[in-house]
Amino acid sequence: MHDAPSLPAEALGRYQTLQAGLDLLDQGLSIFDGDLRLVAWNTAYVRLLDFPEDMAYLGAPFESFIRYNAKRGEYGPGDPEALVAERVEAARGFESHEIERTRPDGRVLRIRGMPLPGHGFVTLYSDVTAQRAAERTILEQNAELESRVAARTGELLREQKRSQELIARAQKLEALGQLTGGLAHDFNNILTVVIGNLAALARVRGDDPLVPEFVQPALDASRRGADLVKGLLSFARRQPLKAVNLDVCALLESTAKLVRRSLPESLSLDILDILGTRAPVRAWIDAGLLEQALLNLLLNARDAARPGGRIQIGATQAVLDAPAAQALHVAPGPYAHVQVRDDGAGMDAHTLAHIFEPFFTTKQAGRGSGLGMAMVYGFIKQSGGAIEVRSAPGQGTTVSLWLPAGVPEEAQAAAPAPAPAPSEAVPSAERGLALLVDDDDEVRRVVRRDLLALGYSVLEAGNGAEALSLLARTDGIVLLLSDVSMPGGVDGREVARAAREGRRAHAVVLMSGYAPGDLRVPGVPLLAKPFTRAQLDKAIEASKR
Repeated sequence: MHDAPSLPAEALGRYQTLQAGLDLLDQGLSIFDGDLRLVAWNTAYVRLLDFPEDMAYLGAPFESFIRYNAKRGEYGPGDPEALVAERVEAARGFESHEIERTRPDGRVLRIRGMPLPGHGFVTLYSDVTAQRAAERTILEQNAELESRVAARTGELLREQKRSQELIARAQKLEALGQLTGGLAHDFNNILTVVIGNLAALARVRGDDPLVPEFVQPALDASRRGADLVKGLLSFARRQPLKAVNLDVCALLESTAKLVRRSLPESLSLDILDILGTRAPVRAWIDAGLLEQALLNLLLNARDAARPGGRIQIGATQAVLDAPAAQALHVAPGPYAHVQVRDDGAGMDAHTLAHIFEPFFTTKQAGRGSGLGMAMVYGFIKQSGGAIEVRSAPGQGTTVSLWLPAGVPEEAQAAAPAPAPAPSEAVPSAERGLALLVDDDDEVRRVVRRDLLALGYSVLEAGNGAEALSLLARTDGIVLLLSDVSMPGGVDGREVARAAREGRRAHAVVLMSGYAPGDLRVPGVPLLAKPFTRAQLDKAIEASKR
């Protein structure tokens, strides 16, 4: 309670009532007159500014409060008397002001001064410490939220960029596939002519010493070219597939045995049981082509491995949910997941971006065609699966294959016993009339020679429409052998269906420079160019069953 001034009783009562009301305020208040002497205050003023109670009395000089603050460091470093003089001089201007000051104890005060009529000023002191702390918390939370949003936005942008890169890469590979598929088709027709004529020359002039000197090397080189084109067709997803319900683990075991013989003793090859259960893993896949793909991956891992390194291979059943399937560009559902890992040199981003492109290789000249990974990619995609490669320099490489899932062994119907292989072709004039359909004259000449050698008389057509007309007008055709892709609006599939449905030919065989699965006609063998006479005879026998 402040000491009351000497006033008449009535005035003193009013003063005490006013003072009691002022002391109830949370805000501090001080009023100084024109001579800068204290004329009114409340307890909050003394408390908020932490003044001794005896400093506040009627007539106390403003300068005494300023000097007290200056000496205890409220105004920071500097000469206390200079700090006092500066603030007293400013107060004599009796101008409105509003500032915030943080006291040494951390309390934040908002100080608002206003002049009074007749000279003097009133000052209000508000404790805004909690308010500023709350504002600081909000700012920090906003900053953290903005940071998280920025981080997530960056992550989404990176994911979007990666998705765009993957889409662009897939489109590039698709365009390359279309280009290589078209080239492979034409090259296969060319090689059919070259190999067919060279093989015929070798047979006819078998005793000529020039045959092994000149013809056989050309024939061998042509066959290597056919193998190269086969690799291009694999990348272009235009090779014939013979999918079966395959035991993947058994194939891994047999493939690992083949590869171990070519590994240095310092390099280990382990077959992993990924789930630790030795559970069977089945895929609906072409066994021979999967074995070739695994051999490619394992030999690549061997070449990348360091001395004393490890190669690991394993398989497990897995289910891809919608997001994972979308990232791999396949349908959600069950898959057989095969992994090939090595702890070798790894690959940089540039290599990873081009790894599936035909003829791209990091190996030394003469140590690879650059078709290995392209063939694996094409085969897996054509089979309805996906391939993913994760690698970094010095951290090895992991190749994941996602293969369409097969069915459990107990659910698989008993497979029919394989038919016996056809016997060697025995030329016979009694085999009957064959209709040969191909738009390439040179291809027809080579294939006609083989048909004649197999005992057929041959009728030829240069396109599908002509073949349909001959089928309708000619009796006694026992064999239709037709190319698939021909100009003119009628392809080989339509000719084959007409021959089968109208029973115009006893045997029907299709042939193609490339052979994607959708070119097949159910029950009709599809022969990939170039082919040998024995392969042709085998296909004809198969079409009769």
